[in-house]
Amino acid sequence: MKCQCRGHRKPGAAGLSGTLELEGPLFTACLPGSRGKAAGAMQQQQQQQEEPRELSEVSVLNPGASDNLRRLNRRKELLEEKKRLSAWSLCLALLGLLLMLLHTELLWIGHCQWFVYLFLLKCSISLLTGVLIVLIITFHVKETQLFMCDNSLKDWRIAVNAKTFAWLLLEIAVCSVHPFPDERQCDDHGQEKLPFLSSGDLMLSILMFLRVYLLPRTMLLHSRVLVDASYRSIGSLNKIKFQYPFVMKILMNTCPGRVLLIFTGSLWIISSWVLSVCERENINGTGAITNAMWLTPITFLTIGYGDMVPYTVCGKMVCLFTGIMGVGCTALIVAVAAQKLEFTKAEKHVHNFMLEINYMKKIKCAAANVLGEAWLLHRHTKRGDRSKTRQHQRSLLRAIHIFRRRRIRHKNLKDQVNSMVDIYKMQMMLYDLDSNLNSSHQELEKKIEQLDRKLDVISGLITKMVDSAHLSH
Repeated sequence: MKCQCRGHRKPGAAGLSGTLELEGPLFTACLPGSRGKAAGAMQQQQQQQEEPRELSEVSVLNPGASDNLRRLNRRKELLEEKKRLSAWSLCLALLGLLLMLLHTELLWIGHCQWFVYLFLLKCSISLLTGVLIVLIITFHVKETQLFMCDNSLKDWRIAVNAKTFAWLLLEIAVCSVHPFPDERQCDDHGQEKLPFLSSGDLMLSILMFLRVYLLPRTMLLHSRVLVDASYRSIGSLNKIKFQYPFVMKILMNTCPGRVLLIFTGSLWIISSWVLSVCERENINGTGAITNAMWLTPITFLTIGYGDMVPYTVCGKMVCLFTGIMGVGCTALIVAVAAQKLEFTKAEKHVHNFMLEINYMKKIKCAAANVLGEAWLLHRHTKRGDRSKTRQHQRSLLRAIHIFRRRRIRHKNLKDQVNSMVDIYKMQMMLYDLDSNLNSSHQELEKKIEQLDRKLDVISGLITKMVDSAHLSH
């Protein structure tokens, strides 16, 4: 027979630390030694009865572990939902922009027979705008829930303030801007052209490009900054805010040329199309897309040949905005080019080392010239040749001036090199100094120990001599 002892446990009510005490007397369950069906069934029944008791004991010992795990899972789910909502919002915004572009171009070349199709396009834009607004509101709801999960809040009104509500209203206002469906007087049986965009529809169509603000949000949520745990942990220790400017700085440091090329090309295409739409009803030729694509980079680069100029207020505003953005992009391009043309650390050290060698050679040559001119001045002064004396005196002053100038340049170079000393080099110097101090300290301790031993030997010899002298007397 094989006996197993089981005991019931319960959390102690007397202590505040949640200790476990025994409940009831111990009993002994004697099971047969054979592995029969009855013994196996009894063991399974006892294990099933013990599993919930063990879980309750774990929850008593660590009551906050399950809550923290639940909060982490909830936070992960909310982040994934935010990523999906931002991606869908960006897709709907870009789809609405494409439909707006298609509607504008078809309106320019279409006839009255196309009125139904153009009206359906406008209705589709309005439908996509409504869905986009719903997604924007849902995104902000998820953001509020994420804030409540991070700060362990129960009431959503604590997480929502006036700034958050104002930002939500601003996003809704920006995303709701679009050319609304309207009715126009047009003969369906005639072949006359449709009237082009009115000033109101033109302004609403241009303002639809403000939906591009959803692109930075999507880039931030899908970047490795939010996905990588090491980024977030190290950044939180250094108190870095993981917002879109930080992601933009990462992109500008990793691939600056690609970012500037995409930004400049997108700005060129959008500005050209907007300028062509603004100037399309004029007869000066600026409304053609090819002429607009020529005028935009000329204005972007602040050249301005003057062969083509905008005539409408909308076109002038577009050119003004293009010129301002061109100045900013030119400054960024110059900064990126300067960074690419800059020396690396190894190249900088090699260049400074060779410059120092050349300056030392020039200083030695200048010092030799000073000594030579001084000797010649001394010799001709002793001979009494005044013309030669004056000539070598002028040469000596010139050599001294050259020597001083080269020493000043060498000093400036040394100051520049000292300012570029990196932390690693300083650390290595401090490490070498520390190791030298430790070695000298150890040598000093060894010498002190040797001196102690010698003093002990001397004292022993003196003691023996004194003892022998006493014995002889």
